[in-house]
Amino acid sequence: MAVRIGKIELIGLTTIYTEDARNLVQQRVPGQAGSVFQDLGREPVTVVMEGILLGEDTQGALEELRLAQMKSTPMSFAADAIAGADLTDVLIADFQVKQLAGHENRYSFFLKVKEYVEPPASEDAGTAAVDQAVAEDAATWAQGSTDAASVLQNPDSLMEAVDSNPELLNHLSPDELGSVVTQTQDKLSGKSFGNLVGTLGKTNPGAVGGFLDSLKNSGSLGGFIQKLATEGVNLLKMLKGIDLGAAMDLVKAIAGAGDFLAKLQRVAAEAKSLGEAMSGFDPLGPFKQLEAELKS
Repeated sequence: MAVRIGKIELIGLTTIYTEDARNLVQQRVPGQAGSVFQDLGREPVTVVMEGILLGEDTQGALEELRLAQMKSTPMSFAADAIAGADLTDVLIADFQVKQLAGHENRYSFFLKVKEYVEPPASEDAGTAAVDQAVAEDAATWAQGSTDAASVLQNPDSLMEAVDSNPELLNHLSPDELGSVVTQTQDKLSGKSFGNLVGTLGKTNPGAVGGFLDSLKNSGSLGGFIQKLATEGVNLLKMLKGIDLGAAMDLVKAIAGAGDFLAKLQRVAAEAKSLGEAMSGFDPLGPFKQLEAELKS
């Protein structure tokens, strides 16, 4: 009969049997004959094996079995000869080995294994990942709140802070953000302004309309429209794919005004260039040159 434990096949078995028991607790009843037994379930199945260890690498098999016993490592178990013992994993409870005289790599052994059952998960095992996620969210929220407070104290640090932690925009109301941008409008380029609006749209799209209204009410929106036009920044492109709701009409109006202003600036530049060219133009010049050539 063959039994496989882990990767080791025990082909030299001479004896194999099981030990099955139930955990019964005897409760005596005072003043009455007999006892009451409380059934606490069956004990793990025990399998006892004796035989000779054969094979090409008996030393390696011995070391693997000893190591599994020492570290209480569960090992897979398969034995068709044991009827009614449906075991898949076992722990080695006892392992005794004797080397047979006259044989270099032949050993007799006594091996006792017990059924291994995976221990139940702790009640809070499923909450560990949730607790970690909550802790990370709390840390992110706290950092965003701290960065937002820093920006309110030092408006010039706005763009650097947003680049490092865009989440801080969730901690600034539209009016607070509008006030910070208004205070730094001379230092903000059209590209920086466009990037800020785009980041706000991705982080908190519901605040875009209130932010632009705040700039309009403070009188600084026109200056940013001119910067967008001068630098050729497409605000709609930076907000592509973001659902801004009612604020989209205002964004389109700003983009349209910027586009119109850019075209107007190009027309003005071309007109200026044409005026400079015309200022040095003499309509009688060709005739004067011809007259000079005839005289000579």
